[in-house]
Amino acid sequence: MKSISTLVFLLLLFSGLFAQNYSVTNYTTSNSSIASNDILAVKAAPNGDVWFATNGAGVSRLNGATWTTFTTSQGLVGNTVKDIDIDASGNVWFATSAGLSKYNGSSFTNYTTAQGLASNDLRSVFVDVAGNIWAGTAGSGVCKFNGVTWTTYDDSDGLAQNFVLATTQDSLGNWWFATANGVSKFTGSTWTTYTSSNGLIANGDEVQSAMTDRNGNVWFGSKPGFGIGGGLSMYNGSTWTTYNTSNGLASNDVRGLDCDAKNRMWFSTYINGASHFRNGIFSTYSTSQGIVSATQQCVDISPMGEVWIGTTSGASVLRTLVYQSSSITHNYCGNNNLGTITVSVGTINAPLYYSLDGISYQTSNTFTGLASGSYNVWFTDSSMFVQGTGYNIQDIPIVELFSNDSVYQCQNDSSQLNPDASFSNFTWSPDSIVSSDTTTNPYIFTSVDQYVIAFATDSNGCIASDSVFVSLLPSPVYNVNVTNDSVFAVDGTFTTYQWFWYGDTIPGATNQSYTATQPGIYTVCVTNSIGCSTCSGMIHYQNTGISETNAYSHVYINNGNLYYDLPEENCLISMFATDGRLISSFSAENQTGVTTINVRNNQVVLIHIEGCKTNIWNKMYYSN
Repeated sequence: MKSISTLVFLLLLFSGLFAQNYSVTNYTTSNSSIASNDILAVKAAPNGDVWFATNGAGVSRLNGATWTTFTTSQGLVGNTVKDIDIDASGNVWFATSAGLSKYNGSSFTNYTTAQGLASNDLRSVFVDVAGNIWAGTAGSGVCKFNGVTWTTYDDSDGLAQNFVLATTQDSLGNWWFATANGVSKFTGSTWTTYTSSNGLIANGDEVQSAMTDRNGNVWFGSKPGFGIGGGLSMYNGSTWTTYNTSNGLASNDVRGLDCDAKNRMWFSTYINGASHFRNGIFSTYSTSQGIVSATQQCVDISPMGEVWIGTTSGASVLRTLVYQSSSITHNYCGNNNLGTITVSVGTINAPLYYSLDGISYQTSNTFTGLASGSYNVWFTDSSMFVQGTGYNIQDIPIVELFSNDSVYQCQNDSSQLNPDASFSNFTWSPDSIVSSDTTTNPYIFTSVDQYVIAFATDSNGCIASDSVFVSLLPSPVYNVNVTNDSVFAVDGTFTTYQWFWYGDTIPGATNQSYTATQPGIYTVCVTNSIGCSTCSGMIHYQNTGISETNAYSHVYINNGNLYYDLPEENCLISMFATDGRLISSFSAENQTGVTTINVRNNQVVLIHIEGCKTNIWNKMYYSN
């Protein structure tokens, strides 16, 4: 009986993936150091080693990614190896055409007729639950070795036939021997033989493989007699059930048998590939599914759930489940224990189970309510246990909107707070001091020290709120004295001065005083030591108003103020931002004056005048 451990193993590596539900890796002499492509037997050891018996080239061992081959040069008794089994101590036993070999991990011990074998030409080897070694011979019966002495049983004792091709032991301790002419059950004292006349499948008396499944049923694989018949025979202790190609079996020439921890069967056939038998349904795995060859001679399921298949063209390992994809949800917005991990896995052996610790499992592939931290997700189809890649659930806090907690703003000026550009859906409060309470970065206009609060959504969907305290700085206060009608002087000392004519900068006019040289409307803007600026009102020099060439040049903007001098009647003055938003609109009839408007310095605005004697006039201004 082949034992299957439930040890967990590491992440899958595979070279061929089909339907995203299983993986296949092939080993041949062209892509590995396996001794031969003609594999007669395969056996996976509990320590992870996989042994391959070849037809004439000795045995090869795969340890991880390392290959080692043993032949008669290393002590193996013969290079044509027909079968392999492993005892409870980890010794590997090889049935060869030249005798029996035991490998203890460092050296070989060989057994031949000189030590008690009935024949050196062996076909099978089996280790029973008591540790006895059973060696099936090619014509001389079966030999039992208890560690000290040999005992031979043949047809004279009750064995069906002396060619013993396979041995298994049922759950009651009975031994079953597959021979070239039926199977024999041995209780230790009595023999019972079964052929196609009393239970075996029709024309299937040449039995070449045997297995006891997890439920205690005994299975036998036959070779068709003269090309007809053959297939599978199963005995449950009282009745026989048979299967062949009419039931979905890949071929009636069944060379190898094994089952996994959940009693899902694998049968290797010599013509049409392997059959997977689950829930009463056969599925075929051959070259179309990635197996190296359809001509298969053996199968073994490793303690880790891998299905190893030996063929005449190399070896294949099929893994019954594969990781496909995954997704995680972090603990966003400062909310802990809301993280999730979802793992997508493909398998040919549903149902699947998932675990965060490899101990307790659930049927859902999503884990919820997770705190921030590192996790590994295990998943299994109850034959393979696989650890997926690690996952890291992060604590994603709400990002601050503003880099600063406070800003300074000059009186009668505006500022922008420049929030994090990754945010969206802004709302500002109080809305009375912002140019727009729903834009990302509005202008702030405040006449007192106060907080400005913004609410917004970050890129993770977190709703954040943040505030900035706006502190006002004093702007320059001054008067402009006019002497000799053309000499203008600021009555205070400031850091910078700039004089303008009809809103246009006068190059070089940066002193505390300025002497006008041509008629017009002048203004001056000054900046104090803390960087705040204020512009004066209009200063008229020899200004005759409407008699100038263009009356509309008497309308301009400076430092957030609209200046106008329009003696005409019924003039409607409107100011628009570049986005089309109306800033202000009023009537100006035969008057000269100053109107304060909500326009930040260094902003382009459109002045629209209409109604003045039915004229319409537009001018773009750059406020400064």
